[in-house]
Amino acid sequence: MTSHSRKIGIIGAGKIGVAIHDALADMAGVELVYMLADRTRPEGVPEGLILTDMSEALAQEVDLVIEAAVPEVIHAHGATILAKGDLCAFSCTALSRPETEQAVRAACEAAGTRFFVPHGAVMALDGLADGRDVITQVTITTIKSGPSLGLAEDAQGALFEGSAREACLQFPRNVNVHAAIALAGIGFDRTQSRVVAEPGKATMEHVIHVEGQGLEWDIRVASQALGGVSGAYTPRSAVGSVRRLLGGSGVSIA
Repeated sequence: MTSHSRKIGIIGAGKIGVAIHDALADMAGVELVYMLADRTRPEGVPEGLILTDMSEALAQEVDLVIEAAVPEVIHAHGATILAKGDLCAFSCTALSRPETEQAVRAACEAAGTRFFVPHGAVMALDGLADGRDVITQVTITTIKSGPSLGLAEDAQGALFEGSAREACLQFPRNVNVHAAIALAGIGFDRTQSRVVAEPGKATMEHVIHVEGQGLEWDIRVASQALGGVSGAYTPRSAVGSVRRLLGGSGVSIA
C-alpha cells in the first residue's frame, strides 16, 4: 500500500459489513486494517483481519471506521471513534437519543472529524438536505413482514405512528432509513413515521412523502428481504456510500 492509503476499520460482519469488505479489499488507495466480528469468521474475510474485542479495535490507528453492527456501538463508542478519525454509521438511529447526538457532534467539533450518514435503503437525501429550509412536512412509512421487524409471522397492521425520534427509539434496528431521512431533512421531531407489518410480505418497502413551499414529491423504494433486517438493495447502497465518501477521480455524482 502507498503512504497515501486510507486506513479503514469495519465494525460488524453481517451482510453489510461483508459487502463493504468485498468492495474495498482490492480498491486502490485503501488499506483494510480490521473487521470486528462477534461470531465466527465471515466467509471470504482473511483470518488475520478479524478482531473480536472492541477495545482492541478502538486501539487501532485508522482514518475511517465503518459501523455496520448495532446502535449500541454508536451510543458506547461513537465519540471515542470520532476523537481519532471519521465514522460512517449505518446504525444512525443511535442519533435519535439526544445525548448520543450531542456527544457525536461535540466529538466532531473537537477533533475536526466527520460523522457520515449513509442513505441505506432509500434515496433523495440530497433533495431533503438542499430543501430543508422550505420543507414543511416529511412522512415516511415502512412496510415489512413481522420477522423483518423482529416480531411474529402473524404481526399485522400499523405498529407505530408518531415522530421519527420515537420510531427510532422503539425500532432501533429496523428504521435506520427514518433516521437518515430525519437527519437529512427537518429533524427527528418534525419528521413523521409509520411502521406497518404485513404478513408474508417478501419485500421491505419505504414510502416517503415530502411537502414544502412550492414543492411536493413521493418516493417509493422496495427491495427483496434477505432475512433479518436488511433488504437486497441495502448492501449495494452501502458499498456505493462508502465508495463516494472515499473519493476517487473522474466524473462523480455529488
